[in-house]
Amino acid sequence: MPFLNLAAIRLCTEAEGPGKRIAIWVQGCKRKCPGCCNYDMQEFRRNRIVNTADFISVISNAVDTYQIEGITMLGGEPMLQAEGLAYLAEWCRKQKLSVVVFTGYLYQELLDMNNDFVQKLLKYTDILVDGPFIEELYDTERDWVGSSNQKVYYLTEFYKPGIEFENRSHSMEINISDKTIQMNGWPY
Repeated sequence: MPFLNLAAIRLCTEAEGPGKRIAIWVQGCKRKCPGCCNYDMQEFRRNRIVNTADFISVISNAVDTYQIEGITMLGGEPMLQAEGLAYLAEWCRKQKLSVVVFTGYLYQELLDMNNDFVQKLLKYTDILVDGPFIEELYDTERDWVGSSNQKVYYLTEFYKPGIEFENRSHSMEINISDKTIQMNGWPY
C-alpha cells in the first residue's frame, strides 16, 4: 500500500469544501505561492507518514462520529502524492463519499502530465479547484476558493455546479484541545 506524508488532518470541517468533510493536507509543494496560507506545508520534509490502508479507518471513524459526506485533499500539493491520494479517493467513491481536491496545477497541466496516478486521482475526484493562489486576486465571492484565477471543475454529478457561491464568504474554524490550537479556512 502507498504511504502519504501529511502536514495536517481535520476530522470534521465545514470550511474546506461543501458540507461536513474530513480534510487532509499533504506536506510539500513546488509552487510556493506568495501569500499562501499554508506556508509551513510547502517545505519538502518528513512530517506525519501514514499508510493509506490504515488511514481508511480514520476516514471511517470520521464518517461514524461526525457524519461527514466527503474528503478534501489539499496542501502542500496533492498531485505530488497522487498515488496514495488516488487510493483513498477510490475507496471514498466506493463508500459514496465525495472527493474535493485543491491543486496549484491547472487542470490541463494535470491532463498533459501523462501520470497514471494523477489520472486515477482525477477519475475519483468530484470537485477539482485548480490553479496557483495569487494573493492580489483574493476571491471574496466564492466560499472556499482562494483567488479568482482558480477554476472549479465539477468532474462528476455529485454536486450541483455553483455551490461555491452558496454563502459568498470564506469561513475560518478554530479547534482548541489540551495541547494544540488548530485553525483552518481563510483567516481574512
